[in-house]
Amino acid sequence: MGFANHENDSLLTRLRLFRFWAEKEFEVVIDGERRKIRCRAGSNESKQAAEELCRQKAERVQLIVDKKVKRQNSYEKPTREHIIEEIDSENIITRNYYGALILNTSSVNIFDIDTYQKTFWERLTFKKIDNKQGIIGLLRRLHAEQIIPGTTWRIYETCKGIRVMVLGRFIEPGSEQFKTFCEKSNADGLYSWLCIQQRCYRARLTPKPYRMHIECIKYRCPVPEGQEQAYKNWEHEYSSASRGFAVCRYVETLGNGVVDSRIIDLHDRYCLNDQAEKLA
Repeated sequence: MGFANHENDSLLTRLRLFRFWAEKEFEVVIDGERRKIRCRAGSNESKQAAEELCRQKAERVQLIVDKKVKRQNSYEKPTREHIIEEIDSENIITRNYYGALILNTSSVNIFDIDTYQKTFWERLTFKKIDNKQGIIGLLRRLHAEQIIPGTTWRIYETCKGIRVMVLGRFIEPGSEQFKTFCEKSNADGLYSWLCIQQRCYRARLTPKPYRMHIECIKYRCPVPEGQEQAYKNWEHEYSSASRGFAVCRYVETLGNGVVDSRIIDLHDRYCLNDQAEKLA
């Protein structure tokens, strides 16, 4: 169980994700001349509500230009990703800017670790250690030390490193326990920072397009006018190519706790592919 205990703290709210988007063109008057601007807005109510927010934005731009109101510095940038599936208030699948599907979750702890950090003795003796095996060995030691007591760890191999799910207790991003785990496991720094900023965990569920050697596309939200069919065609090509790849390979489970979870099942259904030889 995560920390989305009420509607105001839902994953939609914390990520600033929107079900409906609108982008419209307006005219404003600047120094006596009419200028065209484009305003973009999202809403979780309706397309019409998003369009109304666009209009309000344009009105505010004019008020700022006329120096009738001050520019706000507290603007929070929304997550401009298409919502693919709302599983529940704590788990949402989105499509990111390069087209991959992403699990956003505030119910399961997921960490990506791409680099094994050698110990002082290993560096001193120039000991050669396989990166992925080094990370797995480190995780085994950390689990044995019970740095997060009473938890079960599910370990996967990824293209560049290791993914680990820490199960049995939710770790709030930014908490001391979160920081300790990230530091000791050498979890990816950018990923850890994003977890704190977005107050949730993110796990890529489908392959990166460039690793499958298919054309990349930049997913914009909302979809640019007239580009709907191009996006659908790309999604079909991407989905077909993905069948020959896997995102992860299951390695092992550390601990004897119950790991039955529909989110784990969903993750494995997307990420694992016994028929695939390559990870992407």
